[in-house]
Amino acid sequence: MDALDRLSPPLRRGERVSLRLTTPATDLIGFVDALDPLTLEDRHGRIHVVTRGTVLAARRVGASLGRDPRSTPRPLLDALAERAGVTGEPELHRISEVLAGLPAPVEVFAGRGEWSDGARRARVEGEWLTTDVTEPALLVDLAWWATRQNARSIQVRR
Repeated sequence: MDALDRLSPPLRRGERVSLRLTTPATDLIGFVDALDPLTLEDRHGRIHVVTRGTVLAARRVGASLGRDPRSTPRPLLDALAERAGVTGEPELHRISEVLAGLPAPVEVFAGRGEWSDGARRARVEGEWLTTDVTEPALLVDLAWWATRQNARSIQVRR
C-alpha cells in the first residue's frame, strides 16, 4: 500500500496535492487531472503521470497563500490592470481566502493567461489575477483557473 491508498477520502479530480515520490526521488505539487493513471498538472501547465507504488507521502494542499496583496505598490497594480485592459479602483484579495472551504472543481476554464466572455476580462500575470468580474460565483471560477497558473492574489477593478 502506498501513501495514496491511505488518503481518506480518496483523491478526486481537481484537488491540489503534494506528493513525495521515490522514483524519481522528487516532490511534486499539482492538481489532479486524472486518477487512472494518476496525472497531475503543475503550476506551469506541465502534465506528470505518477507511477503507482512510487508515492512515499501524499497530502492535500490548498491554494498557495502568497504575499499580502495590500503591500503591493500601486504602480505595479496599475500596470497589471493596464495590460489586462481593465480600469477602476482596485479591490484586493488573497486567492486562498476567496477559495477557503470550497471544493475544487474538476475542470477550470480552458487556456492559460487570459480569459474573456466578450464583456468581462481576466488576466493572470505572475502571482496576480487581474479582472473586472464582480459576480461572486464567476470570480470564484476565475480564482480556481488562476490558482492553477500559480496566481495567489486578485485585484478586481470596478
